[in-house]
Order: sequence, then C-alpha cells, then structure tokens
Amino acid sequence: MLMKSPFFRGLDDFFESKWVPFATTDTAFPMDIIERDEEYEVRVAVPGVNREKLSVTIDNGSLNIEASGEAATKNDTDTYILKGLKNFQYKRAIPNIAQYGVQEDKISSVYRNGILSIVLPKAEEIKPKTIAIEIE
Repeated sequence: MLMKSPFFRGLDDFFESKWVPFATTDTAFPMDIIERDEEYEVRVAVPGVNREKLSVTIDNGSLNIEASGEAATKNDTDTYILKGLKNFQYKRAIPNIAQYGVQEDKISSVYRNGILSIVLPKAEEIKPKTIAIEIE
C-alpha cells in the first residue's frame, strides 16, 4: 500500500532519471532541470549576482555554470550582530550533454529576477513523434 503512494512513485521516477547526478545542492546553487517535448531547461537560483559574475560555457562537451558574488564591504564603523553574507563562488557542470541529444549550437540563456534559465533544445531525432493511424 505504501509503495502505491504518489510520493514513492515520484521517488522511483527520480532515481531512475538520467539527471540524478545533478540533484545535489551540497556544493553548488539550487538547480532545477525540466524536460519538455522540444527542450530541456536548466534553472539556477543565483539571487543578487551581477550579470558580469555569471558564466555559462560549453567546454569539452560539458555545460559549465559559474557564479560568484561578494558580500558588502565592511566599513570601520559597522558593528555586526550577525554576519552571514560571505563572498562565494559556485561552479556546476553537466558533463557530456551530447548524451541527452542537445543541440549545442542552439543553447540560450536568460538571467531574470535572480534566476538563470538555460534552454537546451533537443535534437530532432529524440523529440517525441506522433504516428498517424490510418483507417481502412
């Protein structure tokens, strides 16, 4: 009965996914990977990062995402009660994106409201196709 729960079915789907290796947030920024018929979309939360401190590159078949930021500089008159903002540099890579049937030359990205969205169009051969059924 427990295994029929939608939660556990979702876990099965998750662990069978080819994207599982990218599901950690231990050493990187939060990231979602969404699959649609025509494309994959990678969404990365990087609030407060200046556009100049964001980088999306393809190197040796890997999609590399980098973001860095600096905490506000402290002046001599500031007394911190709590200081949690620190300089940071995050890197994330999705290796061998060709294995997912991505058209590397058509990848695009947009940074809006703290979310970096990277669209990876699927190659024609992996897009779902509908087969017409003829009636005789």
